[in-house]
Amino acid sequence: MALPQKVIEQLGREPPKTPGWSGQLLIFSSTVLFISLFVYFGLVYGYEPYLSSSVKKLQDQIQSFSQQITVEERAELANFYSQLTNLKLLLANHVFSSQIFAWLEKNTQANVYYDKFDINITNNQLLLGGIGKTMEDVDQQLAVFESQPEVQGLSVSNISFINSVWRFGVTLQFKSGYFNRSPGQ
Repeated sequence: MALPQKVIEQLGREPPKTPGWSGQLLIFSSTVLFISLFVYFGLVYGYEPYLSSSVKKLQDQIQSFSQQITVEERAELANFYSQLTNLKLLLANHVFSSQIFAWLEKNTQANVYYDKFDINITNNQLLLGGIGKTMEDVDQQLAVFESQPEVQGLSVSNISFINSVWRFGVTLQFKSGYFNRSPGQ
């Protein structure tokens, strides 16, 4: 039995191509593969030998510099570095009690002066005996002390009116470690 003419014509024709993404995906992935391979081989055969030669040159320079420095110079350098490290550690823990004078100068009222000064660095305390012209001067001075952020506490031991002036005693408790700070902090 013979095939009908219509079927023969359909079989003889090429099937219609449907637009798809499979060909484009193949081209894209092939491009990415070739770029990746190019970069990989460029790094392996180009950049890695360049880095290796640079490392070798630097190691040769280090070796030549180390041969130029004598053993005595190395010992002196190590000794100097040790001294600097010890000095840095010593200064980091050094007590800077002299900064209290600048602090007092900055935080003292005009009509107040001190006739007693005792500092206790281990307890972070400053004991002051002061004299003010008026009671208002003494009150203002105590208010200035209380308003300072480095003063943790304030204790007034006495206030008296003697010989036309007001005498007062005050103990200032500074924050822990205040006297260990360097003057620039």
